[in-house]
Amino acid sequence: YQHVEDLRWADRREKALLELSRKREAVADLAPVLWHSFGTVVSLIQEIVRVYPLLSPPPTLSQPTANRVCNSLALMQCVASHPETRPLFLRAHIPLLLYPFLNTVSKDRPFEHLR
Repeated sequence: YQHVEDLRWADRREKALLELSRKREAVADLAPVLWHSFGTVVSLIQEIVRVYPLLSPPPTLSQPTANRVCNSLALMQCVASHPETRPLFLRAHIPLLLYPFLNTVSKDRPFEHLR
């Protein structure tokens, strides 16, 4: 679970996001670990909210940034789909943070990757 701890540190977050996203289906208890680990959900939310300004016209979302936020979204999806963490996720109103991604109209590859 070193990667979960690494999410709290900005300089290690990108690699941790990638590794955890790759392993999300292989690690059965990843969602509860993510949810209950100090600062982890906040780090994922920071990654998501950080790209909001890049979604506005003119679109300036780069592929590396899109990959990073997609990994964050994949981990959020992991939390949202787990039976133990789903009710907590919904009660925290985290899905509301995802609406800006649904409203993008750009057809550029990074935006398609996000949707």
